Amino acid sequence: MIAEHGQLGLAEALGGRLVGRVILVGVGNPLFGDDAAGCLTARGLKGTAGLEVIQADDAPERHVVQIADSAPDVVVLVDAVDLGAPVGSVAILEKEAMARYEANTHRVPLGLLAEFIQRACGADVFVVAIQPGRVELGAAVSPQVNRSVGLLRELIRQSVAPTDCSAPGNVSPRHEAV
Repeated sequence: MIAEHGQLGLAEALGGRLVGRVILVGVGNPLFGDDAAGCLTARGLKGTAGLEVIQADDAPERHVVQIADSAPDVVVLVDAVDLGAPVGSVAILEKEAMARYEANTHRVPLGLLAEFIQRACGADVFVVAIQPGRVELGAAVSPQVNRSVGLLRELIRQSVAPTDCSAPGNVSPRHEAV
């Protein structure tokens, strides 16, 4: 279920932002049911052309230097976040709004993590949040979250355009030829 923007609205929102060098960071704890949403999204997108994927699990802060060294234009953090919405709902959260929706299965709040990343590399940083249902140790991922993860993967695959920065005239916005 893609509720915040509707499936088409979310596709447009992502397509307009997933430009240049894009890093997707899957956040969450795969041992806690629906909290695995970000990890499952990342796992399913590994090898996608035009997208660098980091499965950060419950310690995304360990990857800030790696992300900054990659000099991305865009960093997408995907995580299960209690939006107060129906299970499986998906929303894009801007850095400024993240304080209202802090996840609790990792050490560093997403808003602070996004701030670190943005200051380190100047990228556009945002969260794709998936509403969890079951977040207990050993719980299975709910069918609604599984469905949303699958839809999100497909929308991201369709939105990310592979770039060849070595080709003349094909340069990402932040990596212009000098």
